[in-house]
Amino acid sequence: MLKQQNTPIAHEADLLQPPLVQMVRQRVIPQLLELHGGHGTLPEADALIDALLVGGSGMEQAAAAMARGVAYDTIMLSLLAPAARALNLLWEQDRCSFATVTLAMWRLRSLMRRLGEELPAAHTSPAPERSVLISTLPGDQHDFGAAMVAEFFARDGWRAQHARPATIEDLVADVRASRPALLGLSIGTTESLPLLRKTIAAIRRAMRRESPAIMIGGAALTIDPELAARSGADGCSPDARSALGLAARLVDERANAFPSTRSGQPPRKDRFVGLPNSRRGVSGPGPADHRASGRGRG
Repeated sequence: MLKQQNTPIAHEADLLQPPLVQMVRQRVIPQLLELHGGHGTLPEADALIDALLVGGSGMEQAAAAMARGVAYDTIMLSLLAPAARALNLLWEQDRCSFATVTLAMWRLRSLMRRLGEELPAAHTSPAPERSVLISTLPGDQHDFGAAMVAEFFARDGWRAQHARPATIEDLVADVRASRPALLGLSIGTTESLPLLRKTIAAIRRAMRRESPAIMIGGAALTIDPELAARSGADGCSPDARSALGLAARLVDERANAFPSTRSGQPPRKDRFVGLPNSRRGVSGPGPADHRASGRGRG
């Protein structure tokens, strides 16, 4: 049984107003379900959002789902991920302050880390260790999804990092330094397609034969499933769970096409990125989300 943790109630004035909780339940969550189809969202989602907004850890809601026999993967994708989308929506629509959402996202990240620590994965795959870098598009501060995907890869035995680069040049430098076998890019809106194409082209141009396999994911694929074909990526995946199988195939195909590539090998230690104060916000190897840095609400 997961241990519960008492967290002091936050004192932000807008958190303590009953209309906020009512609005989350009556308007934000239904809006999210309509936008994303509502497939598989756990019934604890609204209570989790309420708890995060008023200073709770969210462990009570996660533990309730676990008690019903819900698996770790489903808790991540159908409880924590919808909560993150709802929190971002609250800020984007000016229904919560930046500080309120930032604190709630911090609590959500803490919950994800804690669940990963208390529910360790059993690595059963005999495949050799591979490396993956999961990144937001340059300038995008919404990196909770990227951190979650990196956590899935770490639990599957990959050497996983996640990044939140400020510029395309920063991301190119991260790829050069970490030499991943796979680069995962998250695209949140269809309007970011030109930036995605430019980013992928810059990686290919800089790395040439050493370029990693590139896979894309994110909310934009839900809106436009054909976006992947126009992006220049090697493949796409709608969620973290399905990304694992596709990733292995893409890495193998890339290695077969360019046998001399060293992208599947660990980087030299003197070139390894992931210092806690990295200006580009790169997180070192697993648990994937433990040393993320940089600014933003997630």
